[in-house]
Amino acid sequence: MIETEERELPGTSSSRKQYPPAYRLQAWSHTFWQFFRYCLVGGANTAIDLAVFNILLWCLPTSNALVLAAYNSVAYASGAVSSFFLNKYWTFRHRQSTTRGEVLRFVIILLVEVLLSNVLVWLAGLALQPLITNTELWGNASKLVAVLGGVLISYIGMRCWIFAGRSRARSKK
Repeated sequence: MIETEERELPGTSSSRKQYPPAYRLQAWSHTFWQFFRYCLVGGANTAIDLAVFNILLWCLPTSNALVLAAYNSVAYASGAVSSFFLNKYWTFRHRQSTTRGEVLRFVIILLVEVLLSNVLVWLAGLALQPLITNTELWGNASKLVAVLGGVLISYIGMRCWIFAGRSRARSKK
């Protein structure tokens, strides 16, 4: 790790520090690679999500947007457990044992994500239904809208609330 010295900005109080460019670059680099790992984990979880979603669509075809939202809930939740552990130990590098607080915060964020995802699937399903007659294509197009909408909210929730605070060890790439 690069040794840095904090410097006060001229005309500011001691509570406002300016960090050298090398420190800021290292912080941005860490955040970039953390987000990259998050995207890889998200890709794996999305693959699980889409597999379960499509199995439901193939086994129980529907053209009802509310049923599509119910399928989305089951599929979304299916990737949640792997998401928690991969993000905890690999993306955000938390080595401590899992706490009740982390699990509770994760469940709250997951419920918000599922709700948001279901709203997006339902709205996209209603909007796309007149345009796409194939139920699998319609369902997957609706699901894609929800996946894209949920990525940023999920990352912010995990980084800033679920795994925030404790031991942010800088990872070695």
